[in-house]
Amino acid sequence: MRWSGIHINAGAMALGRREDTAAAVADGRYDPDFHEAHGYRSLCVADGALAADLAVEAARTALRRCGVDPADLALVVYASSTPEGPEGIVPAAYLQGKVAGATVSALEVNQTCNSALAALELSAAYAAVAPDGVVLLATSDKHQLSGGERYRADPGNLDADGATALVLSRREGVARLLSTVVLSDGRYNDIALLDASSFPDRPAFLAEYRRRLKPMTESMSGLRRESIARALDEAEVDSAGVNRWVFANVGRMMIDWGLLKEFDIKESQTTWDWGRTVGHTGTGDQFAGLTHLLETGQVHAGDRIALCGNGVGFSYGCAVIEVGAEPAWETLGDDA
Repeated sequence: MRWSGIHINAGAMALGRREDTAAAVADGRYDPDFHEAHGYRSLCVADGALAADLAVEAARTALRRCGVDPADLALVVYASSTPEGPEGIVPAAYLQGKVAGATVSALEVNQTCNSALAALELSAAYAAVAPDGVVLLATSDKHQLSGGERYRADPGNLDADGATALVLSRREGVARLLSTVVLSDGRYNDIALLDASSFPDRPAFLAEYRRRLKPMTESMSGLRRESIARALDEAEVDSAGVNRWVFANVGRMMIDWGLLKEFDIKESQTTWDWGRTVGHTGTGDQFAGLTHLLETGQVHAGDRIALCGNGVGFSYGCAVIEVGAEPAWETLGDDA
């Protein structure tokens, strides 16, 4: 979708403490081969706080940064992909109650790791038809894993703990939303339901798995590229007109180097050098990367930023943003 007059007023993040990955290797929690292959330097781990409380922290910072009175909020959107806290807590309602008050609409989005971009598109549509409405978007994930499990749960990336928040409205802000594209293909979810015991032998099971895997990976690759190409087209820019790119903070062995080559994206244009110190926060990587670029003065008025994501299920997204002003935001501890 092409957007006109939709602005990002502020962004913020609340990350767990940094845990050195080399130390995790030294004490046997992290495989040294994966450490070398994926290139993570540290990982954000939140020890005590609920994921929802991290979202509250990020939301309050974002509102303070843009001077928005919580009473002016018309909608709260909460995105996550992990359990958010003690049974009985409804995350969007919890955030609403802590930050926004009693009369604001609150809803949740779960498109797994593409939740932030899905929430951004829905929120932009709301802001477009509610001229006075201010939308608060928050993401938060806390992976309830012990120290060793965290480093073994997913060989492709390290799962991190953290929350982000954006304030979106038709008021002038630090950046202007140019376009969003979110695509989905749900035809391949049944691959996870294959039961090896229902096949006569393991070779038969593997043959059926491979038969289903090939079209799934072709769809994943194609839709990921299509989401980016369409978002660039809607924003009326080409890849050369994008100054910085924000992808999920997955390990180097998981990076789609072909995609980077296709769109002529240099690694120095991405946020990987920062992302490798954070880990994969689930839903929050894109908003966190955007906030990092703004906080640290790495982008300037007129620069364009592409936020790119994908999630199992399968969902793919891209948003193109143009910086309008360089914010004078403080950075909070190790969050930068």
